[in-house]
Order: sequence, then structure tokens, then C-alpha cells
Amino acid sequence: MKKPFKSVQEQIHRLFQEKEFQRVVDLLDGVTDDDYEAFLFRGMSLSRLNWHSEALTVLSRGLDVFPENPDLLAERAVVFLHLGKKALCILDLDAAVELEKQNPYRYASRGFVREKLGDIEGAASDYEKALELDPSDAITHNNLGMIFEKKGRAQQAKSHFDLADALQGLEGAEMWNKSAPDSNEQKSDLSLSGASPWYKEMWKPILIKEERRAFWRWLKGENSK
Repeated sequence: MKKPFKSVQEQIHRLFQEKEFQRVVDLLDGVTDDDYEAFLFRGMSLSRLNWHSEALTVLSRGLDVFPENPDLLAERAVVFLHLGKKALCILDLDAAVELEKQNPYRYASRGFVREKLGDIEGAASDYEKALELDPSDAITHNNLGMIFEKKGRAQQAKSHFDLADALQGLEGAEMWNKSAPDSNEQKSDLSLSGASPWYKEMWKPILIKEERRAFWRWLKGENSK
């Protein structure tokens, strides 16, 4: 007889944080689908095991049961992106935004995807909306700064980079330790749900401040040593 999800919720969360994705999938085999997180964590774990088609099936089934769940939509968007279905990815992110219009994270996540897909104007618009809702988000300040940098708007870029640096200092190393990987890690963690949706990837440019400082020294015609 299958157990309710709540009975293993803490264990599932711990295993997922420890990147024991196969163990998450195995444990969820004995759990009822009475909670959206049962679908969410199974789908996320399958995706991280590179079983994207299987993850898509699970997350879509979850959305049949919980059709207005923004976390399921956002995570399915990641899977669509892995499968090369870019239009469907954006549609799911749009739906997540519509469901949580006052959640800055939804705009920041969509902006990050839009930037990756080459929609710079769309990304800038989303980052600006996210900062309107939460001006203290260092990640979004950093990413918007990079957009302005690409557009040649140096002073605006510097303003957002400086804010990102200041806010990172305020938020402290504890947040980084909880949310981000080793700065040398090359593989992106493309999660969009909860407190770490693409957080690890999005924090990397903030950590490597020296790259930005070299850019500004070059811009000013200074030696980049």
C-alpha cells in the first residue's frame, strides 16, 4: 500500500538537496500522488537524470491534477527547453507569471530564459518588472546590468552591477552557500521551482566580480591588470 506524500516529504527534500535524484524517484514509487510536490520532485529528479521525456510525462500528468500550479508549470518549462521546445517553454513561463503576477521571481525566471533565447528586450522588461516588485534582488540587478552592457549602456550597467555587489554583501555568504555551487562548476542547474530556480547559474556572474571589473577598466582605457 502506498504512503501519502507528506509522510516522506522531509526525506524527499533532503535527498533532492543532496542530489540523490535516483533515490528520490525510487522513494516516490511508493508514494501516492496526493500532493503536487509528488509530481514536482519526481519530474525534477527525472530531468536531472537527463530523462527529460519521462519528466515531461510526469509534470504534464501533475498539471492535469493541479492545472494552476506555477511550480509545475515553471519546471515543465525547463524540460521543454531541454527538449528544444522553446515556444512551449515560454508559454508555460507566461502561464506561471499570470498565476503569480506579484511574484518577482516569476518575471526574473522568464527574463533569464528570454535572455538565453536571445530575446534581449523581453528579458530586460522582465528584469525591470521583477525589480519593481523587489528592488533588493541582487541577482536580477546583476542580470539587468549584463543586458545594459550588451546594449552599450555602460552607465546603467555599472549602476546595476554596483547595486548587485552591495546587495550581495548585505545578503551575506550564508545565502550563497545555501543556493550556489562551486564557482568553477560548469554545468548549469536548470531548476525553476522554489528558492533555487536557476539560482545557482544566476549567482555565478555575481561571484566572479573581477570579470566585470576588468570590463570597466577596459572601457575606461585603463590597464586591466
